[in-house]
Formats: sequence, structure tokens, C-alpha cells
Amino acid sequence: MLTATYSLLAISSEQQKAQRVLSRLRQSIAHIWKNLQEIDLADVESAIHRLVQFDRVVGERKMARYVIPALKSATREADGLLEELDALSGFCIQLLHSLQQQAHLVLQQGRAKLKDLRRAMELYCSNLHLRLVREEEELLPLVPRVLSGEEIFELGVQFLSDDGKRLEHRAATLETEELS
Repeated sequence: MLTATYSLLAISSEQQKAQRVLSRLRQSIAHIWKNLQEIDLADVESAIHRLVQFDRVVGERKMARYVIPALKSATREADGLLEELDALSGFCIQLLHSLQQQAHLVLQQGRAKLKDLRRAMELYCSNLHLRLVREEEELLPLVPRVLSGEEIFELGVQFLSDDGKRLEHRAATLETEELS
């Protein structure tokens, strides 16, 4: 039971952390775009890079790697919601590719394309926020209702294993840095 409780807390905690990071990214992006005349293109490129990194992290969350596949195999009840979440993810990926292409055009053609770039960045953040909110408010409550205690326990075991690997990797990275 303790591992099952850990599973639910870990998922919720991860969702909240993703929301906080996205909120900080949105604030950073808003700050970059305050004055279009004084915008630093290096800041824009950096923001796009951070969005790409964050999108990769979102795809590596426990929710995406374990919970969603477990729900897909356990019930058809969540199919509609999962399809909508997949569509949001696909749209976000398309937006990221578009952002990268638009940033390249801005560098080549100048500031004329900046407004389009800004809108695309804001749209990406809004769609990703919507996905995270729907996962937390609609998908997460399905977990204890749809999955058995044993299935939730197995999720917890996978989470703990991932957390252990991540800690080992961090420790190895720190050790390598100290030796350098």
C-alpha cells in the first residue's frame, strides 16, 4: 500500500513540478517579448532551446512513460481523453518545429517575423499547459479507480527504479566533474 501511495504522490508531484517549470518558462518568454524594438535574438533562441528541452522532459515523465500506457492497457474509458492529449502533444511538437524554422527565418530576414514567432511560442505554452492540467485533473483521478492496487504498486516499483537510476547518474556526473 505504501508503494501505491508513493506512486500517486510521485505522479502528482511530477505534474506540479512540470507546471511550475512551464510557468517560469512562460514568464521568461513574456519578459523577452516586452519590447519588440529592443529584443535580443539570442534570448529568443535560448527560449526556444529551453522549450525544446522542456518538451523532451515532458515526454520522459512518469505519466507519459508508465501511467498512460498502463491506463491504455487497463481500460478503454480513457481513450477519448488520451486521444485528445496525444493530439495536444502532436500539435506542440509541430509548434516546436515551426518555432525552430521561424527563428531561423528571423535570423535571415530580420525582425519582420518576430510577431509570428512570439505567437507560436505563446501558443505552444498554452497548449502544453492545457495538456498538463487535463492530465492532472482528468487522467490522474482515473489511476486509483481503473488500475488495481497491484498495478499501481508495479508503477511505484518502476518509479523507484527510475529515481534510483537518475540518482546514480547524477552521482556519476558529479564525480566525473570533481575529477576533472
